[in-house]
Amino acid sequence: MQIDWITVLAQIANFLVLVWLLRRLLYGPITRAMEEREAKIRERFSEAEQRETAAETERECLRNEREKLNERRDELLGEAQEQARRLSHDLENEARVEIEDKREIWLAQLRKEELAFLHELRENATSHVERVARRALSDFANLKLEEAMADTFIAQLTELDGKTLRGFRSEAAAAEGRIFISSAFELPPPTKAKLTRAIRETVHTCAEIEYQRDPDLICGVRLKVRGQTFQWSIAAYLDDLEEETKAFLDNAAGHGRPDESTNQKKAE
Repeated sequence: MQIDWITVLAQIANFLVLVWLLRRLLYGPITRAMEEREAKIRERFSEAEQRETAAETERECLRNEREKLNERRDELLGEAQEQARRLSHDLENEARVEIEDKREIWLAQLRKEELAFLHELRENATSHVERVARRALSDFANLKLEEAMADTFIAQLTELDGKTLRGFRSEAAAAEGRIFISSAFELPPPTKAKLTRAIRETVHTCAEIEYQRDPDLICGVRLKVRGQTFQWSIAAYLDDLEEETKAFLDNAAGHGRPDESTNQKKAE
């Protein structure tokens, strides 16, 4: 069999041209497309890896933030509970102080009303006792009582200490012996004479005595010479009775008033 080398060479040339054309027109673009696609895929993988890395980083940050938030939540919860306890304690203290203030105001008002009641009771009682005593003495006043008053007054006058008596004598001398005697009742002449004689013997030998009535002077005699006065009356004993009655009522009120410490213990 004879080989046609021309045909063979032509076929080889056609094959090479075909390969070149395929490479030029088909394999090259396909290879470039594949390379570009591979590059894009690698780029997408890289971007995906970057996004995954970023997501992982963000996830780690979120995890950290969540842990911090949990820690902060516990801290905030503790602070809120502590604030709630402090607020509750402050409110309790404020309520306790307010109640104590109101209690003190109430006790003060109660003490004030109690003192006012006791004062009114004391005044009414002592005034009543005084009125009764004065009325009784005034109703029972008679000649014997007047003489007794005069005798008692004279005795008190003669017992004055030297300094006081010298003062009366000096005032009487300056008044040229003018002396005033006051009494609640009209003194009978013998009683006036007795008083005049005693005053002249004690205060001024030439005393000119003017007798007056003073209804407010219950069962008593008052001597007045210029700026000095000497007096004896049952009113002084009535004043003592009034003071003793007041002291008795005050003492009774003091024993009857409840102890504040006891009240406080009962309130607690």
